[in-house]
Amino acid sequence: MRSDDMCSHCLLPRSTVGPLLHSPLATICRDCAERALARFDADGVSGADDPRRLEPQWQNVDDDALLRRIADIAGARDGVEENLAQWVGRARERGITWARIGVTLGMTRQSAWERFRRGE
Repeated sequence: MRSDDMCSHCLLPRSTVGPLLHSPLATICRDCAERALARFDADGVSGADDPRRLEPQWQNVDDDALLRRIADIAGARDGVEENLAQWVGRARERGITWARIGVTLGMTRQSAWERFRRGE
């Protein structure tokens, strides 16, 4: 499953959650966005120490659901990789060097070229 076909927060597919809002790094459904806004609006939210912090999802699922989530997360990773490759492609179309792209990604020019060179 591609990452743009599911919410990157609850990992539920578009067919279950309805319309999704996309950004370069994440996709979110209406329910997750509303829950996030409610948490921002709550008094006393202080971050990681907040008692209302969400528990990791793996604590609330059985083994089969855990394995399904692993597959979903792998699909999300693949979608992020596709998106990253598209952004690198746009950078190359603008003439940005492999050296600058590599620095941005924390890798060498050669590593960036080997990973993203599609068609060059």
